[in-house]
Amino acid sequence: MALGAILGAVFGGVSSAVRAQAQVENTRKNIRDQFNWQWGDPNSGELGGEELRIYNHLVKEQGILKKNTYGMIDQQDAQNFQNWEDKMSIRKYEDRQADRLFEQSVARAMKQKSFTELATNAALVDQDRLINEQLLSIAFDETESLLEYGAAAAGLGLKKRQIKGAAATQAQATRIATLKATGAAAARGVSGRSAGKVAQGMLAESGARQAAIIDELMYNTEGVDIDFMRLNKQYAIDQIAYQTSRESAKMSDTQARSKIKLQELQSLLDAEASIHIKPEAQPALSEPLKLYRPEFAEVFKKGKPPMTTVADAAQENLFAAALNQFSQNASLLTGAFGGGGSSGGGGSSGGAGSGMTTGIKLGTNQYSFGGPISGSGLLGTIT
Repeated sequence: MALGAILGAVFGGVSSAVRAQAQVENTRKNIRDQFNWQWGDPNSGELGGEELRIYNHLVKEQGILKKNTYGMIDQQDAQNFQNWEDKMSIRKYEDRQADRLFEQSVARAMKQKSFTELATNAALVDQDRLINEQLLSIAFDETESLLEYGAAAAGLGLKKRQIKGAAATQAQATRIATLKATGAAAARGVSGRSAGKVAQGMLAESGARQAAIIDELMYNTEGVDIDFMRLNKQYAIDQIAYQTSRESAKMSDTQARSKIKLQELQSLLDAEASIHIKPEAQPALSEPLKLYRPEFAEVFKKGKPPMTTVADAAQENLFAAALNQFSQNASLLTGAFGGGGSSGGGGSSGGAGSGMTTGIKLGTNQYSFGGPISGSGLLGTIT
């Protein structure tokens, strides 16, 4: 019974050791498989497995990111350059439009100036014709007045001469009548004092008649002189009126010409004001700068770590277990063997009693628990 307990302890320890080592081997296999899946062949220094696939995917992903990023940057640069060209084209178009408007305003102002000059010249020609017509009309009126004055003066002179002639004729007739009367009285033979009185009476009558003729002549002559004076005054007044008309016509002409010049000046000022300010070229737009092209760090490639090692399972000291079992069953062991190996000599007893087993080999595993012995028995080959 004690021997069975010892053998049970030994074989129990061996079985536990075998299971522990088998578990270690399984763990090692799992570690190797996991390492091979994640990192690749453990015997190769190159990265492989899932980490290589992740690395390649990250490299591909970074390549796509670079392509998209640089593509977007290039597209934005192209868009910025196109926008710059469009703005430059708009700027050039606006400059051309401003130049055309300026040139058009200048051309319109020059046409207005030419028209103003033509209109001014036409107005001045009309004004020249008007002042000439007015002066000619005044001159005609003055000439007509002068002719009328001459005719009136000639009429008055003729009238004065007629009055004088008539007076002289009447005086001559009176004298002749007196002479006839005197001669008739003398012919009748009147003489003496009576003849003298008759002659004196005839002379007095003749003198009275001549005085009346002279008075009438004086009155008539004075009336003609008054008419002459009135005619001269009217002529003087007409001359003053004609001179005033000339001056008024000249003043009106001067005023009209001034008005024409003012209208011409105003038209020229309006034409000049209609000219646009000469345009200047707009400031050039700065050419757009290229966008910054970012740098990308290379994808980190992991180094292959050493594979995790698993130590062998801890081996139980079978000799200590057997000795412990033996000390517990010392009394049973003494009774069973009855004094050791001196009474035996048989095959199996002699083999067991000749000494203690120190090692057992099961397959490829060697289990040690004492000093060296040799022989064969139930445990197989004992070394």
